Amino acid sequence: MAKQTRTLLVGIAGGSGTGKTTIAEHLVAKYGAVHVDGDRIAHDVLEDAAVVRRIAEEFAPVVVGGVVDRRALGRIVFADQTRLEVLNAIVHPWIVARVASDVVAASGSGARLVVVDAALLLEVAMPFEFDLLLALRCDTEERVRRLLARGHHSEGEIRDRLARQAAIEKHFYKADAVVDTGRDLDAVWAEVDAIVEAARSRIEKEH
Repeated sequence: MAKQTRTLLVGIAGGSGTGKTTIAEHLVAKYGAVHVDGDRIAHDVLEDAAVVRRIAEEFAPVVVGGVVDRRALGRIVFADQTRLEVLNAIVHPWIVARVASDVVAASGSGARLVVVDAALLLEVAMPFEFDLLLALRCDTEERVRRLLARGHHSEGEIRDRLARQAAIEKHFYKADAVVDTGRDLDAVWAEVDAIVEAARSRIEKEH
């Protein structure tokens, strides 16, 4: 009987515009990975009725007709660290639970690689362990350029957000590898592939 390889669980952390989704999508294309998208989950959580009620209690003006005005909420929390911490205390437990549920489902389906990407992955306790944690960094001006190209926020809003996210790098020591994504994309992918292949080899030897 062929030996069954267990799921390799990869986490990707980094601030806005560092390329978390791009790297995750590359791993999906190259390895058939299952992508657990932290940003999408965070977006969905803000539509949960229980979460909306808690946000309305703390940030009443940003909830209109039972719907969270995400841009208005963002302007408040990214201008005030205390208010950001209040929001995080509301949404993080829900996000963590959803991520964990999706990871369990993907692993149970027989996926050989599951990749989770979320900005604060190194800061928030997860109820499982990653086999490989990648932290992404990139030049600020390149990040601003990328985020402006999405067309969702003004340059001022983007720079405020990036300034608030500067503390993320304090946690990079917890990562297994730090990747600079401001370079040629092929070079970035080659580095990521080498790191993932090394992790796969290690897991196979252990099992």
